[in-house]
Amino acid sequence: MIPLKKLENGIEMPVLGLGTWLMGGDFEKKPSPQDDIDIRAIRSAIEMGYTHIDTAEIYAAGYSEELVAQAVKGTARENLFIATKAMRGNHTATLLEQSLNNSLARLKTDYVDLYYLHQPTPEIPFEETAKGLNRAYRDGKIRHVGVCNFSKERFDDLQRYLDMPIIANQVHYNLVFREAEVSGLIDHAQRNDYFVIAWRPLRFKKRNASHSSVETNAWETGAFPLLDEIAAKYGKTNVQIALNWTTHKPNVLTLVKSSNPTHLQDAAGSFDWRLDDADYQKLDRDFKPVFKTSDTIPLI
Repeated sequence: MIPLKKLENGIEMPVLGLGTWLMGGDFEKKPSPQDDIDIRAIRSAIEMGYTHIDTAEIYAAGYSEELVAQAVKGTARENLFIATKAMRGNHTATLLEQSLNNSLARLKTDYVDLYYLHQPTPEIPFEETAKGLNRAYRDGKIRHVGVCNFSKERFDDLQRYLDMPIIANQVHYNLVFREAEVSGLIDHAQRNDYFVIAWRPLRFKKRNASHSSVETNAWETGAFPLLDEIAAKYGKTNVQIALNWTTHKPNVLTLVKSSNPTHLQDAAGSFDWRLDDADYQKLDRDFKPVFKTSDTIPLI
């Protein structure tokens, strides 16, 4: 079982969820033999105890949602926590209703457990956006509301117009990319009782000999000596240390995406143990390099 975390308001979510970005394509639908592999991977994840499945209307132009629907067919709906997102721009009351109805149809469900605004749309007033979210909540089409890549100030601005609490802010956060910390967002989540959900927890970046930045991954031994050291000390994989560190703060959850059941099993083994406090602090303090802003989607 994937452990749960609970907010003070009683809302619970699994500490680890399954992401679906690039399942079915990127920003366009691209059916391929990989679809069957992805469907089997989602089913394998559910068998392992993954219940939180995260998708979005923008993933493969909605085709990712269709793949999720195929994969979860036969699983009791009440045993799943399904999240999807309204793309940037679709945040008027009318467009939100259309986006949500289309997502529900593709997912073959009457409701989603968590409905996100995928990125801020500053040109649309939050009062207008909230009308659509409040209506969907009253109609039972969404159980909870979330946002992605919101600064704490923008989070507060939207919350003023909503009839329900925002329970999650999905942001780029890991050992390398610390914007959620340095901006005060994680402290804000703890004070205001919502989850920070870390996307891309294992895709890292480091500086090479010429001081330019190169992409790496948490599982690459030798790339980050401190991560190798801590993993060896606890008899865990680098992936497990990275995921455990990412979620060691009370309000932080994370997502992983893989179509390899072995990798999903590795990730699922990251949470029924903990590091000594001194080792969390060592990773906080001594892990290098650290980037203070996301290189993909900074907080807005």
